[in-house]
Amino acid sequence: MKRDPYFDNAKAILIILVVLGHTLARMVAENEWILTVYLFVFSFHMPAFILVSGYFSRKMKSKRDLWVLIKKILIPYIIFQVIYTLYYQKLFNEPLEFTILTPRWALWFLISLFCWNLFLLVFSSRKYGLIFSIIVSLIIGYIGEVNEWLSLSRTFFFFPFFLVGHFLERKHFDWVKKKSNAIIGWVVLGLIFSGIYFFGDITWREWLYGRLGYEELMEGSIAFGFIYKLFVYLLMGAATYCFLCIVPRKHLFFTEIGSITLVIYLFHMFILEYVYNSFIYDWIKESGQYYVLLVIPVTIIFLLSRKPILKVECLFVGIKMKT
Repeated sequence: MKRDPYFDNAKAILIILVVLGHTLARMVAENEWILTVYLFVFSFHMPAFILVSGYFSRKMKSKRDLWVLIKKILIPYIIFQVIYTLYYQKLFNEPLEFTILTPRWALWFLISLFCWNLFLLVFSSRKYGLIFSIIVSLIIGYIGEVNEWLSLSRTFFFFPFFLVGHFLERKHFDWVKKKSNAIIGWVVLGLIFSGIYFFGDITWREWLYGRLGYEELMEGSIAFGFIYKLFVYLLMGAATYCFLCIVPRKHLFFTEIGSITLVIYLFHMFILEYVYNSFIYDWIKESGQYYVLLVIPVTIIFLLSRKPILKVECLFVGIKMKT
């Protein structure tokens, strides 16, 4: 099937923002602009990524479909879970025990992606599926036991976006891509960015992560926790819609990156962990050279997308490299 530059552009921009978000994560307390950019990015980059993933998903119809999911998602998850555990232990002396059930860092996305595809068997009703998935997510917030074990909290939190993507059709994206919608998208995103700058707080990021229950997110009574989560959904939904409105439709210099987002997602953590443990972050804090935080993700993606390196990455992940 011929690739659509629109979706590759969207995925390319989103993977850049994923790496940027991980780069900024340990610096959000240093500068209000860094915090603003960080919260702004997290307001839509994962929901949009997940929505696009849902759009290209297909409901399982046979055991073969299940095996394809295991091969493409679950096996890479297990392999990289082992590798990252050893990487943290041997190179950085982190006292980690190997476990399959608690994903290392960003690997939560793989285990959640596997579960989302399974959930389609239950939440496939266009009439009630989305409403039911949101209600389940709101209720899950009251169950403290649902946390990062198997990434269940995030899985339920982000599933409505995956389901929306699964229900969308080509005509919906054709409508979103209208130039008039792009103007609205830029204006609303500007308002969201401004609102975060003036009112944003570092505690917001945990709400955007979706990994904790209300008891850990709120002080005092958690009775109205579901209202806060609904507001987060509205914010993410609006930001995601606006992002999809402004995505370029033509083939651009970065479009090709959209076809290799999985390998960048899996391998960028190796480089970033090394950067975390180097002198770079201390130097940025001492010198105030915060622009380097933008240089780091661009450099990482440039390196990981070079053909010689990409060949090794694709071979390792078990996917065919585009020629």
